[in-house]
Amino acid sequence: MTKRVKVGILGQEYVLHTQGDDAHVEKVTRYLNSQCEEARRATGPSSPATILALAALNIASDYLKMKESHERLLERIERQQERLSAFIG
Repeated sequence: MTKRVKVGILGQEYVLHTQGDDAHVEKVTRYLNSQCEEARRATGPSSPATILALAALNIASDYLKMKESHERLLERIERQQERLSAFIG
């Protein structure tokens, strides 16, 4: 069931429609705000749109790095599983 949740990002209030639990929404909001603050420190005074864009780019970069790392790990697991199957079989 979708519910409405108010969150604050860069001093602005937004209403989200989410199925997530409140703790998860709060965690995501804190994370986004921390990334925005990091972008603000790195760039100095900038518009909220610039700060959000930089935060989004940093988050996307981190996500893609983790996704690639996860894919490499799955490949290693598959190779190990094949070796183990060959050893047992």
